[in-house]
Amino acid sequence: MNAYVWVLLVACAGSALAAGTILARDTASPANRRAALLSLCASYWAACEIAWNTASDPAAVLLLVKLSAPGWIFVGPMAMDVLLAATEDVSARDRRALRVLYAAASLMLLLEWTAPWIHPAVVRTSWGWAYEFGPLFPAFYSITLTGIAWGLWRAGRHFVRTASPGERRQGGWVLAAIAVPLVIGSLTDGLLPFLGYQPPRFGTLSLALLSATITWSIHRYGYSLLAPGRFAPEILDALSDGVVLVRLNGDVRIANRAMGELVGRDVAALKGARLAELLPGVALAEVDEREGELVAAPDRRIPVSVSSSILRDKAGLPLGVVLVVRDMREVVDLRSRLVISSRLAAVGELAAGIAHEINNPIAYVRSNLSLLAQHWQTLGAEVGKTEQGPRLAEVCAEGDELIAESLGGVDRVAEIVRDVKGISHAGGGQRKLVSLNPILERVVRVASHQVDARIETAFGELPPVLAAPQELEQVFLNLVLNAGQATGAEGRIRIETRADGKDVEALVADDGAGIPPENLPRIFDPFFTTKPQGEGTGLGLAISYQIVRRHGGEITVASEPGRGTLFCVRLPVAEVD
Repeated sequence: MNAYVWVLLVACAGSALAAGTILARDTASPANRRAALLSLCASYWAACEIAWNTASDPAAVLLLVKLSAPGWIFVGPMAMDVLLAATEDVSARDRRALRVLYAAASLMLLLEWTAPWIHPAVVRTSWGWAYEFGPLFPAFYSITLTGIAWGLWRAGRHFVRTASPGERRQGGWVLAAIAVPLVIGSLTDGLLPFLGYQPPRFGTLSLALLSATITWSIHRYGYSLLAPGRFAPEILDALSDGVVLVRLNGDVRIANRAMGELVGRDVAALKGARLAELLPGVALAEVDEREGELVAAPDRRIPVSVSSSILRDKAGLPLGVVLVVRDMREVVDLRSRLVISSRLAAVGELAAGIAHEINNPIAYVRSNLSLLAQHWQTLGAEVGKTEQGPRLAEVCAEGDELIAESLGGVDRVAEIVRDVKGISHAGGGQRKLVSLNPILERVVRVASHQVDARIETAFGELPPVLAAPQELEQVFLNLVLNAGQATGAEGRIRIETRADGKDVEALVADDGAGIPPENLPRIFDPFFTTKPQGEGTGLGLAISYQIVRRHGGEITVASEPGRGTLFCVRLPVAEVD
């Protein structure tokens, strides 16, 4: 067997393998079926050519040449059909032209089998057998060229109008894979033999090159312009939600890329995993939608929404369950913020009514206590002039302390009422351009007399912010006092400021006991406090949160039990004209 036959064997096997690969990608796609059929025709043509080049009888060789006609006589209309199917933009004129070309090729096939007008005879050559052309060969060749040219023209127009960057990158390879068979096949299998020269025929090998290019593009890009398929894997991997196909026994069969990213595993590692381990409590129902938790790691759970539906075959029998898993972390966070906002609104509504009722009795109680203090001082002065004055001096001093403590208590009640009322107000205090550093310096001076912990500062260069200074002092004083209560005498509080793009940040960190994880979502809730009864109202952080939000900023917290807490206040930089 000479080297030329080995070339034909490669062409035959390569075209058959490409046809199987293309068809296996999506048997329902018209473009895939047509591309696979074109490769099969090339494989059949190459198989016939192997047979006649290994035969010795000229009559048998001519018969095999004519039997190979279905593999090459329809190349023109089939190439046009493949190109049109790939564009998915076929006009009525295209369909009419395609029917005419198929009809003309069918007539040529009939004439090839019944008359010596295309291949009248064969001749022996050094590399095998060659054939001679009859008077109808130019007609057949014009059908082939017309089909290929029409298909390229229509596909080219569609490609220029709609091609994506990925399709443009692939388009050059596809164009080369079409041009090479057209040029090589035209020379070796058409023009040169028609002119009397008999070179080895490479038409089947060039068509195998086209089939190989389609197969390679599927492997390289996930799809091919000439055999695009249905893009099911590409669509699944493009989704931001996790998609999982679960067997009826609860094992994961297929998962998309987003699901792997949610779980923190490679997609291949998810195959065979148990659904009950990933999504405990989620049942394989006909149609169901519920919220649950995705176990990404033993100590990491992600809130998710899970929708499920049964996947059935064409006979209606269940194949498995398709689950769509949506990450709900942002939704849960937003939900938590809405709950806080609704609670603050409710407190504001209550405060509007309560403040008025409480302020009135507080006002006259304080007024009476102030008048009582004046009378007590007058009485003490008169008692001091009598003989019993020295003996009653201690009683008078104790009375002064009691009245002062009562006034302080009344003022504290009034302050609490003002704080509660402040939650319901849209704003308060005149705003102006200020720097956070002087505000924090005043806070440190005030707080240093009330906390035992060591306070450290690290102030950076800051642009100004538009704010009400007294309100910000209230925020930072509350944070520093909370930090002092969390650390004790041996603790350390660090206050740091820095610029971060269009925001400025103030950080208040302590090395105290920290906040338990279950309490973190509630620390900005009104009236929520972890302090012993009587030592806190639970309004400090709620009011601070509201003040920062009114300034267009954000306050966040990070804490680890036993290692301390960090509050970060972000405020937008003022726009200075």
